[in-house]
Amino acid sequence: MKLTQSEHTDNVLQDFFQHIKKDADMPGLSSSAQKELWNRIDHQNKYHDRRFARLLVWSGSIAASICILVVAGWYTFSPPQPAKVDYSSIMRSFEHVDETVDKVQLVLSNNKKITIEGQEAHVDYEEEGWVNINKNEKMEVKEDPEGEQTVFNQLVVPAGKRSMLTFNDGTRVWINASTKLVYPVNFEKNKREVFVEGEIYLEVASDPVRPFVVRTGTLDVKVLGTQFNVSSYADQPDLHVVLVSGSVEIQQDGIPKEILQPNQMFSYNEKSKEFSTSIVDIADYIAWKDGYYPFYRQDLSTVLAKLSKYYGVQFIWHEKVRELSCSGKLDLKEDLQEVLSALEKTAPIEIQKTTGREYIVIVKP
Repeated sequence: MKLTQSEHTDNVLQDFFQHIKKDADMPGLSSSAQKELWNRIDHQNKYHDRRFARLLVWSGSIAASICILVVAGWYTFSPPQPAKVDYSSIMRSFEHVDETVDKVQLVLSNNKKITIEGQEAHVDYEEEGWVNINKNEKMEVKEDPEGEQTVFNQLVVPAGKRSMLTFNDGTRVWINASTKLVYPVNFEKNKREVFVEGEIYLEVASDPVRPFVVRTGTLDVKVLGTQFNVSSYADQPDLHVVLVSGSVEIQQDGIPKEILQPNQMFSYNEKSKEFSTSIVDIADYIAWKDGYYPFYRQDLSTVLAKLSKYYGVQFIWHEKVRELSCSGKLDLKEDLQEVLSALEKTAPIEIQKTTGREYIVIVKP
């Protein structure tokens, strides 16, 4: 049978007293006097034992109270974590956008669409609620006068176009062709967060209090202040993050967090779930923002794949095309026919249009 702490202590004291009684020599005391003395000693020790036990209970109560206060204080004073907005619901809220329009579209949350002329559109968010289009047209986009909820806009960049967006915190974003970017009109106090389907390049304004997060359908890229490129097209399994300067953290369920260093590229395949980090020539991945594609001894099939994505066309070629490589620079400010003519001069090929937006590539004998 298991004894309590008090019972155990009483037993130890009783054994101790019995041992002393056996060995003690008390001359001059009668047996009744000795018995009275031992009873007093026993009573006094039990009294101290009970005080000690009460002291332990009291001390434990204080410790528990302190612990509760510390935990409560941690919950009370620790900064709340920003709520994570559902990516899918954000992107679905803009699914009504007509993607056949061949101009850049600024879509407001009230479904108002603003088409922007030019090969490269400029959208600058200035003071709260105002945006400047192509440096000459200023309009109000604030749709929640009370500021009670986050208002999202979307920039839709079609094939063959590019765009540049500047947020009112100073962050600049270049948006590549066939890309959708969803973002708040004004960033919240504790976070900056954008949603992308396609390819963007960012120069993030530093703000330690509000980390900047780029969210794709597959992973998140978190930064404090840096320059990097994200490519995440819905119709392609491969996702790439290329870091130019600073540091970024790749966050995705199922894989360890990855910290990139400048000139590194993180690659992830949605189908195979495989990921890797490698050293790359960043110019090959970010030159599009300046309006050109450089390539040096690059497979022709890779060049055609890039042009297919940028201009929204389809190329069909013979297997011999895969054996060819070429070097040069294509100006993305030009229309597709001019770009294809320049490509025919760099490789022994002929490019013929068939129907619609389909082209066939023939290797010259």
